[in-house]
Amino acid sequence: MNATLPLVKPMHVLISCVGSAGDVHPFLAIATALQRRGHDVELLTSPYFRARIESAGIPFVPIGTVADYENGIADPRIWDGVRGFSAMWRAMRPTLRGAYDQVLARARPDSVLVGSSLAWSSRCAQEKLRLRGATVHLAPSLMFSASDPAVFPGFAWLRRLPTWLVRGILRAADRFVLDGAVARGLNDFRARLGLAPVRRIVSTWQNSPDLVINAFPSWFAAPQPDWPDQSVTVDFARWNATDDRGIEPALADFLDAGPAPVGITPGSAMAHARPLFDGALGACAALGLRAVVVTPYREQLPAELPPSVHHVRYAPFDRLLPRLRALVHHGGIGTSAQCLFAGVAQVVTPFAHDQFDNAARLRRLGVARELAPASSQHVWCKVLESLSEVPLVGACAHWSRICRQRDDGADRIALQIETLAPR
Repeated sequence: MNATLPLVKPMHVLISCVGSAGDVHPFLAIATALQRRGHDVELLTSPYFRARIESAGIPFVPIGTVADYENGIADPRIWDGVRGFSAMWRAMRPTLRGAYDQVLARARPDSVLVGSSLAWSSRCAQEKLRLRGATVHLAPSLMFSASDPAVFPGFAWLRRLPTWLVRGILRAADRFVLDGAVARGLNDFRARLGLAPVRRIVSTWQNSPDLVINAFPSWFAAPQPDWPDQSVTVDFARWNATDDRGIEPALADFLDAGPAPVGITPGSAMAHARPLFDGALGACAALGLRAVVVTPYREQLPAELPPSVHHVRYAPFDRLLPRLRALVHHGGIGTSAQCLFAGVAQVVTPFAHDQFDNAARLRRLGVARELAPASSQHVWCKVLESLSEVPLVGACAHWSRICRQRDDGADRIALQIETLAPR
């Protein structure tokens, strides 16, 4: 099958996504693939990403304001391993009605709605307008499974329990923890739309009854017997920079001036990562390694950086990663996928959400080490030194080859979305 040729007549696709750059970029790749296949696509997300989306030639529709996005990620509770989900819901809730209205204003009788895991406004609009739709999960932890339970802080022991017991624990967590945090607010919103209340919101309702697309490969997370019947597992949707200028000149000069540096990033939305920077930069200094720090929040770093450290607010990872000796990062799925493609050794320091599960899967593949951001300098040095070990280097090269053989994930996801074309 040629993934570049559309199989259906041109469709109108409204894509809604919630999250940081690591969440938005894969949907930008999917939107680009759909547009390339002749479809009419609009991407709805925070105006924080407007310039990046419009520069890619994708029609952009704002959800909320830049201030909404910045205020949300400024809350340190979002990155708490226990309280993070509730904090994220508090940040999402004020934009829910506006996001729903944007979908409502643009939807046609034959539109197809595509939403990220937390694009609950799109799911509500799908029910209200009775349109076809797909939910796209970027990370395996969004697929509730008793046979392959996700790793969350303090709950790694779940994987050692029998399946029947794990199933009961997950149902209890779904009802009392997740629904307990969001059900009242979401169902109040649904009542104003004339929709019935829902439960098991995260494990079941947020999955479109038409199609659930897992935007990760089966070798990263194998399909499980208790996943929804309408789910398909495809591959990573990797977005590449469209800027012909590549990385900025000052960064290019730094990279050219010496040995390959260690990259350090806590993610584009993490404004509370000082322990990570202190540990990683301290270890690099002790080992005589150069470093590139990528964060929009310069205030997290020491006021004065040595000549061996270069800071940038943003760099396209498809251009930067091949020039690094390793990347220290938070375990976001977008960054993890880019590292796998580039064959770069990883040090993962998870904070919250899917990051712990992603870190565990990267370790099982043999391409990463994991440690707490506040680890001692001795531990940091030991971990960085271990990245040159032959098995890890070989695993990085192996999975990079696998990724490069199937670097059309966004196109194959587009093929799945085309199965929803109105008949």
